[in-house]
Amino acid sequence: MKKFVKLLIVAMTVLAVFTLPGTLGQGTTRATVPAYAAKKKAISFKEGKKLIKRAGFGSELAFAKLRSKSKTKTVIVTYPGAKGMDIFTLRAKGKKVHVHTVIGTLDGGSFSKITYLKYKTNKTVRR
Repeated sequence: MKKFVKLLIVAMTVLAVFTLPGTLGQGTTRATVPAYAAKKKAISFKEGKKLIKRAGFGSELAFAKLRSKSKTKTVIVTYPGAKGMDIFTLRAKGKKVHVHTVIGTLDGGSFSKITYLKYKTNKTVRR
């Protein structure tokens, strides 16, 4: 009886390892990846520039650089004009991307936010 229980446990373990997606690289195919996982991919630099342009800040994309990138957040810094510096933070939320904008200047040696301009700092665009 003990041998039968051990054999049953081993068989169930092997079955679980080879049928669950993502375990030991076995038994996984492209079709077994959940649909929600594909939507949560990180925003690339190229895609980020397109999304910033779509959000209405195309004129601010001069000399764009990628500051940081993770699965949930991408930060792109641009340097428009002589002393301008703009920071765009992009966060993916499914098929939509939230774009947060900080427009500022490097006048005086350090970054300072420009507050006298009236513009929308938060926009949501489709991916």
